[in-house]
Order: sequence, then C-alpha cells, then structure tokens
Amino acid sequence: MREGLAAGVIAVGLLLAGCSSGATPTDQPDAPDRAAPAKSLSTSDPCALLTDDQRQALSLDQEPKPADRDGKQGCEYGSGTPDGPGWSAFAAVDTATTYQQFTGDNQGAQLLDVAGYPTAKVNDPSGCTLVVDAADSGTLRVSALVRPGAPVEVGGSCDAATRVVEEALKTLPSA
Repeated sequence: MREGLAAGVIAVGLLLAGCSSGATPTDQPDAPDRAAPAKSLSTSDPCALLTDDQRQALSLDQEPKPADRDGKQGCEYGSGTPDGPGWSAFAAVDTATTYQQFTGDNQGAQLLDVAGYPTAKVNDPSGCTLVVDAADSGTLRVSALVRPGAPVEVGGSCDAATRVVEEALKTLPSA
C-alpha cells in the first residue's frame, strides 16, 4: 500500500513539474494595454513637445533646437553647458514605428508604464531611451543623458527621460 501511495505522489509531482516547465515566451503575458487616451502625433514643430513653462520646470535652460537622430525628426533640449554639468533630452514623435514593432525588434527592452502608457526602456552608456505607446499609428520617443555634475533633483538619465515623457504627454493633444 505504501508503494502505491509513493508511486501516486511521484506521478503527481512529475505531472506538475511537466506543466510548469513547458512555458514558452509566447505564453508570457503581454505588456499592459494603454490605459490613457491615445494621442495625436501630428505636429509641424518638433520643439513644441515641451512648452516654455515645462522646460523651465525641468531646468532645461538652453534654447531648444530641431534635431535629427537615427532618422527621426525631433528636438534637442538642454541644461547647463554642452560639455559640462547638466543634462540633455531629445524628444520626437515617430509615425513610422509602432510600439509593438519597437518591442518586437528590441526584445531586451524593459517594459513599464509611464502615466498610463506602455513604455519600453532601453538604457545604455549613451543614455536612456523611452519609447511610449502614445498612439496606434506611432510612438513618442525620448532619450536623455545626465552628465556628471548635473543637479541632484534631475536624477539619472532614465529619471530625466521619464520626466520629459510625462510633460510631453501633457502637451500632445488627444487623438
């Protein structure tokens, strides 16, 4: 009788182990859905993503300049001196790449939520980039780099990028 009980316990254990070890990445839950309203990504002025008041609140004291990064037309915002203490951020709307395309191409991106929008974070030595699911037709992209000696309240590059995303989302109109 003990042998039958032991065999049953072993069989149940093997069955449970088989069920728990067979998960594939496609069985993993997807990133959260957008909880906030979709945004309109049509803008004629890439430097209009942050207002003067928002730039001042973020201590971005340099005049914003239209810029191109990786084929994306956006705006460069800065604080401090270009090679000295301070920080900079590049912000752009990208109507050529959806959030789903970006996360599919960047499997190592960390998925998080910023202000109700699914966001992919890529952090490397050149700074931190956040790609935000702001619309079905594209994304909001923000890259930030905090240089040594920047104000403590800015935090690290990803903290700075998050703050810019939060402000830009307030500026973008709802779709």
